[in-house]
Amino acid sequence: MPYTLPIQKGLPMSKKEKLEAIYEKIFAEAVEHMKDYETQMVAGTLMAIAMRLYKTSLTDEGFREMMQTIVDVDVKSYFDKDETIH
Repeated sequence: MPYTLPIQKGLPMSKKEKLEAIYEKIFAEAVEHMKDYETQMVAGTLMAIAMRLYKTSLTDEGFREMMQTIVDVDVKSYFDKDETIH
């Protein structure tokens, strides 16, 4: 999956555009890693990194709230269960 949102140096980006750009970039990298590692290994690694970043940047209460939000939010799969990504 190619990186789809080009970042043009020198052009200002909105916060939303920056978020979309980094999301697409990291997602594309994750998909590449899934060619060599099990999906759960890639996802678990990303979750561990995310939790450390949240723990570093949030208060204890903010961290607990973020973890609860992660538990509570319903997410959709990117692919059908029968589909493969590589």
